[in-house]
Amino acid sequence: MPTNIGDFFIVSNSVYNVTDEDYQKINLLVNATKAFARSTHQCVYIIDYFKQNFLYVSENLAYWCGQTSDKIKDFGYRFYLDYVPEKEQQMLLEINKKGFDLFNEIPFVERLDYTISYDFHIIHGRKLRLVNHHLTPIVLTKDGRIWLALCTISMSARSAPGYIIMKKSGSKSYYEYSLDKHKWIKKEGIT
Repeated sequence: MPTNIGDFFIVSNSVYNVTDEDYQKINLLVNATKAFARSTHQCVYIIDYFKQNFLYVSENLAYWCGQTSDKIKDFGYRFYLDYVPEKEQQMLLEINKKGFDLFNEIPFVERLDYTISYDFHIIHGRKLRLVNHHLTPIVLTKDGRIWLALCTISMSARSAPGYIIMKKSGSKSYYEYSLDKHKWIKKEGIT
């Protein structure tokens, strides 16, 4: 089944009541993200769940798919449709839904402490590159929903897509998502 951009935006990640005044306050955040992107080999971008697009995309993301950062920013979520294999798009949709379902069970005061990571392929010409993708919230709405999320992409150390983890900063335990069982499994980290 072909994926549509709208498939990524569901009730559990819907954002309401963000104003123009709210957007005027985020320049410092975007500039800090630009500085972080200049200091790392990772690709960095910001997802805006209210406008359902990418607020910022670092220059080095072009390496992964052969497009400029401005073009990828213009693509927004179309990036996932054009540069991720169709089979893995379905995996991304499942991660999106189940990830937000779990995130929305976390107490509001802890939500900024969580990161979800997973591996998927990016298409570059005829080549597939397996990447590791991290997403962490950076701004929540007053009702605790993710308005802006910081994402990083780097080479994966694994050999296959998947390996979906949600982890709280500073915690030894974490959640691993089973694509076979379609559920989160709580695991204890190594002490």
